[in-house]
Amino acid sequence: MRQKIIFYWILCASIYVVFGQNGSDALSQIYDQIEIIDSYTEFETFYLDSEEFLDKMVDHGAELNGYYEHERLKKITRKIGTQIADVITTFYFWNDQLIYANYKQRPYLEKLNENGQKIMDYSRMYTKYESKHYFKNRKQIKKEVIGKPLDRITPEKNFVMYAEKMKALLDNKFYNKVVYGALQGRWNFVENESDYVVFEGTMRFNFYNGRFANRLKTRIENGVMICFFPMDDRIYRYKIENITDQELTLIDLSSEQEFRYTKVE
Repeated sequence: MRQKIIFYWILCASIYVVFGQNGSDALSQIYDQIEIIDSYTEFETFYLDSEEFLDKMVDHGAELNGYYEHERLKKITRKIGTQIADVITTFYFWNDQLIYANYKQRPYLEKLNENGQKIMDYSRMYTKYESKHYFKNRKQIKKEVIGKPLDRITPEKNFVMYAEKMKALLDNKFYNKVVYGALQGRWNFVENESDYVVFEGTMRFNFYNGRFANRLKTRIENGVMICFFPMDDRIYRYKIENITDQELTLIDLSSEQEFRYTKVE
């Protein structure tokens, strides 16, 4: 019996050492990868407008930038301006997988206005809370926390799922940049010029009889424009039959109806 107990503890200790070493090796590798990414000096930067990655607007604006090196996304920076603070998150990727996320809550400082009243100074802030998260194979292997979070802002938790969602949006815009570049601007419907569409970034705005009707997010897959409403299950698919500097032809894949547009300068 005693020999079995000794053997059990030796086995547990061996497993702990192996996993501890693996964790240490993984972290060391991640540190090196972060340093390599930070050393890049010729990123190709792509951005998403707030409407392209947010389902609802925020108090003081939002920014999301993706940094590409050798045609692959290496880093995302995101800033959300809330009512009381900027929330800044930076995501690092290696071989298309999230390896590190840095999350900060930076409350705005106060200043006196011309009437002597205290108001928020949105140009000045400080870091009150910061958390660092290290990932391997989509699993968090280490977390570091500095400070305490603001009472009115709940720290984020699902970094992997969010980072993958934002990466998909950026990759769609990056790898289809030629098509999106050609789409930008206003296109009048050939059969009725008071009906038209406007493309801004990856957003599509529809106008009927000269009046705004709705806006849709888009993504492009194998020559098909997929249009969908934010926070809605409705999806529309159009084959991009033809696109030039002056003409755009889309075919609705559900009805096979053809829509022809001309570019408005």
